[in-house]
Amino acid sequence: MTERGSGMALAVCFSMVRYSLVLGVLALMPKVAAANDLKEFYDLALARDTTLQAAHFQRDALVEARPQAIAQWLPQIAANVSAMREKEGFNNEPSLGTQAADCAISSTATTQRCYGTAHTLGLNMSQTLWSFQSFSQLKEANSQVAAAEANFQGAQQSLLLRVAQAYFGILSAADQLATNVAERDAFSTLLNQAKSREQTGVGPRSDVDQAQAFYDATEQSVIDARNTLDDANLAMAQIVGQHVETVAPLREDIPLVAPDPATADEWVASARLDNFDVRTAQLNMEAASRDISVQRGRGLPTISLTGSGSKITQDEVLGGNQTLDTVGVSFNWPLFSGGAIASAVRQSRALFRESQANYEATKRNTETQTRAAFRGIVTGIQRIGAARRAVDSGARAVEAMRRNVEFGTGTEFELLDAQNNYYTARRAYAQTRYDYLTNVLTLKQQAGRLTEQDLVAIDNLLIEKAT
Repeated sequence: MTERGSGMALAVCFSMVRYSLVLGVLALMPKVAAANDLKEFYDLALARDTTLQAAHFQRDALVEARPQAIAQWLPQIAANVSAMREKEGFNNEPSLGTQAADCAISSTATTQRCYGTAHTLGLNMSQTLWSFQSFSQLKEANSQVAAAEANFQGAQQSLLLRVAQAYFGILSAADQLATNVAERDAFSTLLNQAKSREQTGVGPRSDVDQAQAFYDATEQSVIDARNTLDDANLAMAQIVGQHVETVAPLREDIPLVAPDPATADEWVASARLDNFDVRTAQLNMEAASRDISVQRGRGLPTISLTGSGSKITQDEVLGGNQTLDTVGVSFNWPLFSGGAIASAVRQSRALFRESQANYEATKRNTETQTRAAFRGIVTGIQRIGAARRAVDSGARAVEAMRRNVEFGTGTEFELLDAQNNYYTARRAYAQTRYDYLTNVLTLKQQAGRLTEQDLVAIDNLLIEKAT
């Protein structure tokens, strides 16, 4: 084997050792789906996430408000057909003879009752010329449709973030479990060493008790970490609709990039304009404002062009066949409706004020989350560096305390405490990287800039999936 090949082999071996615990834990997950990286999870979620599906159907339902509002300005045509059996009474005999067919003369011979059948075929048409209510409904529908579309686009962005958060949740839980298992094994080794020293009379019983206490604590943490990993897998399964086989871990050397623009105020300004939650709340407020005019328009005049045509086929005794065609302009003004219109206006005004409050709350919440995500990125870069240094210094401290114990200049408790600090630092370091990436995606989502390419960029930071 060449020198270059040997170097590559050593690098591969080092990488395998580094992630063996994580991959070993993830291999215990149920093996149903073949997806095992972030992009594939997102592709599954696009087809199976119930939250996105509900938002999609909600959008499809709400956009129908506009064609329904337009329909009020289009011609309304209705057909009617009827068949009736009629009875008519005459004080004097009709001009059909002494007794017409289907007629009966009363006993006093002064009244005659005749029976006949009438068939009616009619066609009615109306065209609204002016209606303040219909005009306001159309403007309200435009805002409702725009709000529905903005809400659906927000749900799409939310799915990107939810998939990433669920993925990071699995990786974080796997890291914590792997670290806790390693910590338990390390304390188990120290416990066995303490027991051996006690049996040979070199070490006191107190060293065994201290080591046992640290080991018992880590045993509980391993159990909790397994439960957390199971919960993380279930959270992802809830989004994608099935369990997964494996997930690719995150590379060690992820790029740490500061936000651009470099000030939180610029991101907040962008969020106020482009955040889909803010946009949806604003459009809902506009629709609620239009609804006040809709309710007020119920009490205003309506002008319509009307026309009708009918043909009546009936017995001669009822008047014979007839045709009737009409055309005209209808003016309708509801003068009093029992106070229902005034009540509807008051109700609509209250709903408008509610939508104003929701809009303001959404803006404030968006600003808070935007600033928090921006700060999380800036401080996250610092936290990752500090956490990495804490891991390195913790490893050196463990090694130093181990030598001190061997030379008799340190105590067993000091070694146990140093080792506990080291694994605490490892857990914190693993979590800081996921927090940083989550804040990167959250900041873009709050500003309305999160796209599938952002997810692909993180997917490229994952280690090649195991085959």
